[in-house]
Amino acid sequence: MPDNFRRFVFNRRMLPKPADYYASEGLRLLGRGAWRDALCPFHPDTNPSMRVHIDKGAFRCMVCGAHGGDVLAFHMKSHGLRFTEAAKSLGAWLPAP
Repeated sequence: MPDNFRRFVFNRRMLPKPADYYASEGLRLLGRGAWRDALCPFHPDTNPSMRVHIDKGAFRCMVCGAHGGDVLAFHMKSHGLRFTEAAKSLGAWLPAP
């Protein structure tokens, strides 16, 4: 293996906390409990139609159907990134030990 080749790994624990991440993306999470409401950024939305799981980061829009299991999936969709690029930008793509 060449010296300039480095291995990287995805570390899910390095993803930002869902509440912090969604706030940094400009989503205002409304309500109480595990699932919160927000305006969906993937279609023109005037009545909160997106549900966000505050602990897991999962999201689902009840109108346009946008969905994903965590903040990484949301980041990929909202910024048009592939997995590796999204993981890097969120700080979860790290050099292998």
